[in-house]
Amino acid sequence: MLSLQDAIRLGQEVSPIGKQIRAAYQSNQWQFKAARASRLPQMGLTGSAPGYTKRINQNFQPDGSFIFSPIQQAFSSGFLSVNQNILATGGRLTVGSGLSRGDIFTGVNSTFYQSNLLSINLSQPLFRFNSLKWQWKQDKLQMSMASRQQIENLEDLSISITQRYFDLYTAYLQLKNAEFNQAINDTIYKIAKGRFGVGKIAENELLQVELSYTNARNEVEQQKLRNVLTERQLQLLIGKPIKSNEVLPPLVIPNVRPDPNLAVSEAKSNRSDLLIWQMNENQAKRNLKEAQLSRRFSADMNISYGLNQTGATFDAANQNPLESQFAGINFSIPITSMGMNRAQQKSAQYNLEAQQEQNINNQNNLEQEVFAAALQFLQLRSSLEISAKADTIAQKRYEVARNRYRIGTVDITNLLIAQNEKDQALITYVNTLRDFWVAYYRLRRLTLYDFEKNEKLFKE
Repeated sequence: MLSLQDAIRLGQEVSPIGKQIRAAYQSNQWQFKAARASRLPQMGLTGSAPGYTKRINQNFQPDGSFIFSPIQQAFSSGFLSVNQNILATGGRLTVGSGLSRGDIFTGVNSTFYQSNLLSINLSQPLFRFNSLKWQWKQDKLQMSMASRQQIENLEDLSISITQRYFDLYTAYLQLKNAEFNQAINDTIYKIAKGRFGVGKIAENELLQVELSYTNARNEVEQQKLRNVLTERQLQLLIGKPIKSNEVLPPLVIPNVRPDPNLAVSEAKSNRSDLLIWQMNENQAKRNLKEAQLSRRFSADMNISYGLNQTGATFDAANQNPLESQFAGINFSIPITSMGMNRAQQKSAQYNLEAQQEQNINNQNNLEQEVFAAALQFLQLRSSLEISAKADTIAQKRYEVARNRYRIGTVDITNLLIAQNEKDQALITYVNTLRDFWVAYYRLRRLTLYDFEKNEKLFKE
């Protein structure tokens, strides 16, 4: 036997859809780990493997003439460096050490080395937008959004499973009800034929009974086909073969009456939509900031310090190193862009305003949707009690009508009316039960909040 909660668990844990949702989240987790690692020191080794060249060079002389000289040489180099991005300022610090070797085979063979014992370089943008800091903020929002989207996708899957589960349960009940009606109509048809044979009923009533019996047989065949189709639909969602007689009706409903205001508050705190809107607003703010800075003075500062030396041997190239120093600033001062920069800033400014107003509108729509969903859930809880009572009454009325028909105190028309009302009351009850559970999981999905346990569906 399979309960609704078991079906949802299977769907989330072992079905292809559930595995796809979790794999997508794991991909986002590793992307975030890569972004976080990029803020740490990065070590790398660059260089060239032993290279060889042999050619004739054209060498110009002081008098303007030139001569051709053959050259034959080999070369190799390596540089080990550690790079660190500076999140607070958007700069980059590089510390490294390297060695180069050259061999000349033309004329008298000779070898030389050049060592770079220490190299320190700082590259720092000035009066520019700090893209490193902005990107790290977006990366953290992206990771938090991915965590919540995983739960939302799993809750969407829960809703789909609930719908298909009740499709199958309804099909099973309708098949059993159709088989019951077929058996009853068969009995009634035999009774009617007997009464017609002794002249107690007219032929018209006998034909009406026979038509009801034929329709009942046809309904059984249709419900058998529906059972097969709904079994396969649920199987696709839970990843396990299932038969209609294996589903258990979730008659015990959760004892929760969610406060609509609490539901709205949790949705505004938990939903991934809020983070998406925040990221869009951050992007608009970045575009505005870059447009503003493009109209102003900006510069790049580069400072480096090193110790290096050359020599004919390796030891000589590493003795008595000489200092190397560099400091410089490259600047850019916009003078006029014929209004282009101002237009870009205005465009970015109004785009930010539009995004902020859109976020307010989106939030208002979200509040309305969640508030209505909470009220609908409370209404369905009451409707479920009423439809259950109506189903019980319709069942009893049909039993009374059937017994009275057997003793001849009620005609076939009243009996068929009672039968139709019985069937309709059963379907209404099952559909209300279905709507209740769909609304329950939909409210969880809209708020990412478990109202039974009074806790969020995700961990911060």
